[in-house]
Parts: sequence; C-alpha cells; structure tokens
Amino acid sequence: MKITKKIISLLMALTIFVSVALSVELSAFASDEVTQETQTEIQTEIETTAPTDPTVDTTEGESEFPSEDEKNPPIVDETRVGKVGKLCKDTKSENSIEFYWAEVEGAHGYRIYYKNNDVDSDYRFLVATTGTSVTLKDLPHTTPFQFKVAAFVIEDGVIYEGLSQVGKTATQPAKTPTPTLKSSASTIKISWSKNSKADGYRIYRQDAKTNGKLVLYKTIKKNTTTTFEDKKVSKGKAYNYQVRAYREMYENKTYIGDGSTLRTVCGLATPKLASCTSQLRRVTIDWNNNSVAKGYDVYYKADDRSSYKLLKTTSSSYINTKHLRAGHTYNFRIRPYKLVGKNKTKVYGTYLSVSKKATSTAYGKKIGKTYIEISIKQQHMWYYIDGKCYVSTPVVTGNQGAYSTPTGAYKVWQRMSPATLSGPTWCTTVKYWLAFTYSGCGIHDASWRSASEFGGSTYMGNGSHGCVNTPNSAVKKIYQKAKIGTHVIVY
Repeated sequence: MKITKKIISLLMALTIFVSVALSVELSAFASDEVTQETQTEIQTEIETTAPTDPTVDTTEGESEFPSEDEKNPPIVDETRVGKVGKLCKDTKSENSIEFYWAEVEGAHGYRIYYKNNDVDSDYRFLVATTGTSVTLKDLPHTTPFQFKVAAFVIEDGVIYEGLSQVGKTATQPAKTPTPTLKSSASTIKISWSKNSKADGYRIYRQDAKTNGKLVLYKTIKKNTTTTFEDKKVSKGKAYNYQVRAYREMYENKTYIGDGSTLRTVCGLATPKLASCTSQLRRVTIDWNNNSVAKGYDVYYKADDRSSYKLLKTTSSSYINTKHLRAGHTYNFRIRPYKLVGKNKTKVYGTYLSVSKKATSTAYGKKIGKTYIEISIKQQHMWYYIDGKCYVSTPVVTGNQGAYSTPTGAYKVWQRMSPATLSGPTWCTTVKYWLAFTYSGCGIHDASWRSASEFGGSTYMGNGSHGCVNTPNSAVKKIYQKAKIGTHVIVY
C-alpha cells in the first residue's frame, strides 16, 4: 500500500462537536497551561457541525510500505529497532495539532496511532511516514487526544515495530465570540455563546484599578450558564470584559480558550424610543437622552440591503433623515457612545433598533412635490418646487411652550408685501408675509434678529409669537415663488 500525505482514517465515532471561526491559544502536551492575557447580538450556542475525518500532513513524499491486514499486524520487537524519543509540540490551535520527534537510527519509518479520549476506548492507526513530524488538521476544538509513535523496519515483507512513545495533548477550547452587553445605571449584564464541550467560563475584567490589564474576575463552573451580571460597577466608568471557555483535562490541567475584548461604559444603555414618524419621504426619530453619552451614531439600511451605513453622528437625541424612497421600510440603529481616556477612544453602548416605512404623505395628506417644510427641532425650513429644493434656510419658530408654532399640514392662504403684524403687545412691519394658519401664524422676515440667532436653540427662550422668522434673502425667494394654496408642513 502506498502511503503519502493523506488521510488514512481517523475519528470514526465522534459526537457532534461545537465549532467557531476563531483563533485560540493552545495547550499542547499535558504539562502546559495557558496563562492569562489581556458588543448586540450573539448566537445562543456555538454552531455545530457533523464530525469529519481530519487532514494529515507529513514531512516526506511517497514511500513504499508492505500492505497490512488485520490478520497480519505489525510485530513489536524492540531488538530490531529502537524506541522513539520524547514527542514535542510544534504549533497549536483549536482545530489542529502538530508534533515531532527525533530520528531513530536504522528505522525505515514511523507508525502513528491516535485516540480521541472523548469517544475512543483504544488507539487507532493513523498514518505511516518516513518523516519525523506530523500535522493533524480539522480536529474538533476543546478535545483531549493521545498519540503514540513507533519506529519500524521491514524485513522480508514483515513490519517490525519498536517500543512506542506516547504523548498527551488537546485542542484548545474555541474562542468565545464577542459577548453582548446590556448596561443600566448600576449594572452591566454580559451574555455569550455556549460551548457545550467546555467545563465552564472565566470572565476577565479591566478597569481603572487593574493597571491596564485584564484580570480574572469571575469563574462560571457550568457551561450552561451563559450570562453574568456585574453589580460592582460605577455609572459613567469604562470597563473591558473578556469571556474565555475552559476545560480541565489530564490530571486537572486547565486548557483555556481565547475571547474577544468588549469595552463599555456603565450607564451607556440602549436609548429609549420617544417617537418615530414619517412624512415627506423622511423618517423622524426621537429618543430619550442618555446623560452618560457624549453622542450617538445613527445607522440605517433599507430592507432590501444587507448592511448598515452610518447616517449621522449627532449630540442630539433627535434625527430627521434625508429624503428616502417612499414605500420602502428602513431599519435604524441608534448607538450611544462616550469618549474615554486620554486618547478619547469611542466606547459604545447597546443600540436601539427602529423600523419605519417612509411615506410621501404628511399627516395623512397627499402633498405632491411642491411644498414648504418646517422642522421645529431642527429649526430649519425647505421649499421644494417640483421635487427640487429651491430654498434651504435656518429659521426661528415660536417661543417653546408659550407661543409654540403649531404642527400640522397647512396651506398658504394669504401673501402680502409689505405687511403690518400686530398683537396684544407688539406691532411691526415686515417686507414679506405668507400666512398659513388662520390664527395668525405665518412665514416672514425678521430684521431685528442677527444672523447667529437663526437656527440652533433661539426658539427655546427667545422665539417668535408663533410665526416662522426667516432671513430676508431666503423669505424673499420663497415669497416670489410660493402661491396661495402652497402646502406648508410643520412638524
């Protein structure tokens, strides 16, 4: 039988093992022990796949060996060939094992046997090679193995083996995917994926008292426990966490997997939705401000797109999107963040998910493509003609609370130039006047305001009596084009 770098049969009675696409630091032969080292959505359990035969690589090319059969196995004769020396590890990972040994004088080659301690009661023949190293790939993670290697010679077509050398090793526990975090003002809850082959999990934490290092913080002794709530935290403070699966093998030798580091700030919790509406092909989202957050990153995608895109970074707890496709549903994620440390590292909290269908109507009314649009929270006004933006300008709306500009769908019912506006305590003349409510609210210039007053927060204490104060150059352009009956949408 011709033996070369190929699979000869391995792991025939494996149970279904857990696998993850992660890199892991391994312990190889039994004397090793891994030392300590420095999201929002996870799978509940690491994905499992059916067991498959591994790939075997050896250092030599093709060699001719006599055929074997069960009735004529190799004969163990230590007088014909010496014993293989100590087996040494070379590289390590969660799904491969590589080891080597010293050459035995006079040997024609080496026969390698294996045993998966989870499923095998005895050794199985793996491969014969003229080389002095072997790499076994595509192994299950978190699994103990034993190997033995025997030198052999061939005399008159008979294989004679010397005494074998045994080595114990294991694949490392799978790397734990990045956990998810849920933070409140006083706790941080961590959740991670289950590793069904592990004995449990070790949680590492880094904070201001650990000198920049992750240290062992909590040991979970059941692999079915996949959450931990940290109550020893302070609001506004940053913490790093890592979860690593472990398994005790070979006389209490601990094999520990790797984990992804997740950083968060206590209190940087999921924003609470206040409102979500759509009008004029925009989506408007309001959420309750988080006192710990420095700002928010807002991401979005259409239902027919696979990935999110950053829409805006804002310090406000409000967003009014650009024009979207009417009739399409959009998904949004609002993610609070805080800048931490000397380098102002952006640390995120958990995000709020919102979905909304974009509509071209406003307050249930068909508006068409020519209209005036006013956003009170943005303190901004747009004038669209046949779907194209003709004027975009900052404004000052009614003084919040006392004289708030009424929201709703209106139409221009009066236009005058000039016009005298009067009330209980005021009387003033403006150049351009476009009334949209019958109670006296309209769009007009405001010569008494400086340029810096338009937009921003002026309306929160020094706003109008309900009208929309507009810079002279902008209101002039609107007045020249807007007609009686032009739609005015205020929100």
